[in-house]
Amino acid sequence: MKNARLIRLLKTLSPREIVRFKEYVHSPFFNKNQKVIQLCDTVLQYGPDYEAPELNRRRLFQLFFGANHYSDGRINNIISDLLQLLYQFLSHLQFEARPAQQINHLLDQLLLRGQQQEVQRVAKKYLDAQEKNPFRNHEFFQEEYVFYDQLDRHFFTKNIRAYDANLQVKSDNLDLYYFCNKLRIACDMISRNIVAKASYECHFLEEIMQVYEREKNTFEKNPALQVYFQVIKMLQQPDVENHYLALKKLLEEKLHLFPQEELRVIFTYAINYCIKQINSGKGKFYREILELYQQTLERQIIFKNGHITSWTFKNIITVGIRLKEFVWVEQFIYKYQENLIQEEKNNAVAFNLAALHYAQKDYKKALQQLHRIDFSNTSYHLGAKIIQIKSYYDLNETESLYALIEATRKYVLRSSQLSEYGKKANNSFLKLSRKMYQLKLKKSQLTKSALAKKKEALYEQIQAGEITANKDWLEETFRKL
Repeated sequence: MKNARLIRLLKTLSPREIVRFKEYVHSPFFNKNQKVIQLCDTVLQYGPDYEAPELNRRRLFQLFFGANHYSDGRINNIISDLLQLLYQFLSHLQFEARPAQQINHLLDQLLLRGQQQEVQRVAKKYLDAQEKNPFRNHEFFQEEYVFYDQLDRHFFTKNIRAYDANLQVKSDNLDLYYFCNKLRIACDMISRNIVAKASYECHFLEEIMQVYEREKNTFEKNPALQVYFQVIKMLQQPDVENHYLALKKLLEEKLHLFPQEELRVIFTYAINYCIKQINSGKGKFYREILELYQQTLERQIIFKNGHITSWTFKNIITVGIRLKEFVWVEQFIYKYQENLIQEEKNNAVAFNLAALHYAQKDYKKALQQLHRIDFSNTSYHLGAKIIQIKSYYDLNETESLYALIEATRKYVLRSSQLSEYGKKANNSFLKLSRKMYQLKLKKSQLTKSALAKKKEALYEQIQAGEITANKDWLEETFRKL
């Protein structure tokens, strides 16, 4: 059952959520099927990994139905019922986290049941809840629109021919919700068009941007609109650095007004912008990226369910190493290794410590760390080989270097995991690093003019290789020649 949908989903629950899910299944309001309760209690005993071999359909069938002839359908029905309860439980958690939405649903029910006298009392609860709500994003304006729509309906039932402010507030919040959400979606579309070369079209974006510019004094009172407007300007005009700087300042001031998930996306836009600037030759943006990452770490924006991805972990370390922030990088590795997914932790820590030791010119220590990596994991295999190649180069381990370059060349050629682009880039690196080492060995035997010619030829090859992995290392190593 280890690959069953039920098990995969149970693995995502926290210990507290597991306790509450069990209570949910045991509640007769939600479930009266005793076999589903029995299944829930049995399965949860095998958490949190749910890997035990006895956790299988045949054993569960025997447990619930005795020695009767095994039936896939009967046991699958119980598993399916428990899965449906888990879906409902997750929906309930989401609903529970949105008190304003709960009250809006209650108001809807009160109006449907003609309980007009209760509406004002419950409406006060909504206003109190929204006052405590720290966020001012598109979801806030959506809830405000729904709330004032309910109050407008309530006023309409009184049959009074008079001005009602609720209608105006409802309309204003609908506008704010639309503008905010439209700009948010536009950011996503523009970003995907850049990163994935997609062809999304955000209709009416130009008109909305013009309205924003025209009504700036009104719209700038709403930070969510400000932030998304600035993201769009940054994405559309990457050469104008002031758009990025304005966004960075806004994020420093308005962080508390957005939920974590939304902030994670906004920071990703800023980080991707910095990466693009670096790729166009603006090295000063390495410092910008590190500051953005540090901000997301400090406020725990970067974490998802308490975890940091191994890819992000590596990216942060790569930037820190590039800036020679070695002490900070080492502290980061040991501090945040526990936030990695357990199965990825050993490889991620060993690989990144190896990269750090290499940058500190402690090549032997780097090679020792690489021995801790499980090379069956293809995502680290090639990266580890490249660090080994660089270390052998600097240690003048000629035979080991040549053997490893050849072995890595064959690995790249046969790999089904690498794209054609990846194969071309890495083959170019292997070829150029070999030529570089050969020149390093021979340079003392060459005349100045002969050495100058060979260096010039090699430099031209490095610069001509537009698709070359680790090009910055090749250029830096070439300068040392």
